Amino acid sequence: MIWLEGVAYRRDGSVVLDGVTLGVASSDLIVIEGCTASGKTTLLEIAALARAPDAGTVWFAGRNVATLQRASLPFVRRNIGYCTAEPRLIPEDTALANVMLALAVRGHKPATAEASAKGALDLVKAGDLANRAVASLSPGQKRLVALARAVVGPPPLVIADEPAAGVGDEARAAVIRALTAARDLGAAVLCATADSTLADGLVLAGGRKIHIAQGRITGAPSMGLVPALPVPQPNGDEQPRNVIRPGTADADSDVDPQRLVPVAKEPA
Repeated sequence: MIWLEGVAYRRDGSVVLDGVTLGVASSDLIVIEGCTASGKTTLLEIAALARAPDAGTVWFAGRNVATLQRASLPFVRRNIGYCTAEPRLIPEDTALANVMLALAVRGHKPATAEASAKGALDLVKAGDLANRAVASLSPGQKRLVALARAVVGPPPLVIADEPAAGVGDEARAAVIRALTAARDLGAAVLCATADSTLADGLVLAGGRKIHIAQGRITGAPSMGLVPALPVPQPNGDEQPRNVIRPGTADADSDVDPQRLVPVAKEPA
């Protein structure tokens, strides 16, 4: 679902990411463990298409993101559930409304979106927060609501940055259940954390762990983490081997998000 090939990024002249290559397929859960300032958040921002790398290539659903028109990116991002380190919620809306928003932008009907959003909040043990305004929630509660919004559906790609920060053991267990449930429903799941307890719990639930330090993936990643290198295509574009490219739009043309990423449709 998401491939990062030789991704590099610098900030204020300092190296943040240094040639990172990483792939996460559908129904796969990868947890990146690393200390503060190791490059985890920047890597996730690039994977979530929220930041462009200085070098390297990002592939999403078999398409080179750099070839997409700028106007297409918001539609593509709707297919990514992104739980940021600092939850980005609408403070005056309820927790339920915030979670429903993720489904509304994907075209779900209100009744279906409400039922699914309530289920996602229950999954992260935040069902009792559904009707409370986000502004009234604690930082840990906001984090759980943000995670529920990221996994609801689920979308094809779920990205979570420190999803268990500031929560207790029971909530951490709920975070693990939510991420693995999204994986089991076919989502590609990428989580970054400095919390070794969370990382180990995700591994016990079938996830794979890699480490990042000083902007580099360290150690030998498990088989399948690093995708095959791109190969030239007859039209001059490139894509990774064994990846079926959805859609046939020219590289510099606009993209229909429903062709780029297959999202389940409701019955007519």
